[in-house]
Amino acid sequence: MKFDQNYQRKLLNDVVAQRFDEADDLCQFVQTRVGKPDNSVVTTYWLGREHMITDRNSIADYIKFECER
Repeated sequence: MKFDQNYQRKLLNDVVAQRFDEADDLCQFVQTRVGKPDNSVVTTYWLGREHMITDRNSIADYIKFECER
């Protein structure tokens, strides 16, 4: 299932509003919303980039990744 840009933008706003401080929590939130739970994504996607979980552009890229996989 593909999610359009409006959905991704709304999800991005929801994620930013949550102010996550751990990649695990951010991933769980996004994956629950898109209906694609996969715990391995936290390690494969965010490893080495965990300091960027507060960066809006990084979060937008991650949401796009989740919506397209």
